[in-house]
Amino acid sequence: MKKILSIVAALGLASSLYANSNTGCGLGSIVIKNQNTTVLQVLAATTNGTTGSQTFGITSGTSNCDKPNNFVSNEKLHKFVNDNMDELAMDISAGQGETLNTLASLMNVENSSAFKANLQANFSEIYSNDNVTSAQVIDAIAKFA
Repeated sequence: MKKILSIVAALGLASSLYANSNTGCGLGSIVIKNQNTTVLQVLAATTNGTTGSQTFGITSGTSNCDKPNNFVSNEKLHKFVNDNMDELAMDISAGQGETLNTLASLMNVENSSAFKANLQANFSEIYSNDNVTSAQVIDAIAKFA
């Protein structure tokens, strides 16, 4: 029993050495700057969770959070792909077209020529069957983006 308690204490001490990596971003990381104990880390994480500031910070790039740059607007992307499945399939198979250009723009793709060529080369994996959903298409595209 003493051995288990020693291990738990050592893990608690080790986790306090890496304070901010445990609590993430959000209001808790701003208000509780010195997170050198487990109690302060728990308080920071609880503050992040109860205020919803971590979710807001991630989507807005505030509160010590980095805004993801892969898909700036997941809602717009999902709606676009869902509404244009057939046209997008034709454009990806051709490696060019208006819907493919719009897709690249929505995804903030820097090198659209390479992006289009890569999607064209992997068309059969993106549109793997006749019943593929827009969510499956987006997931497959993300692998090749």
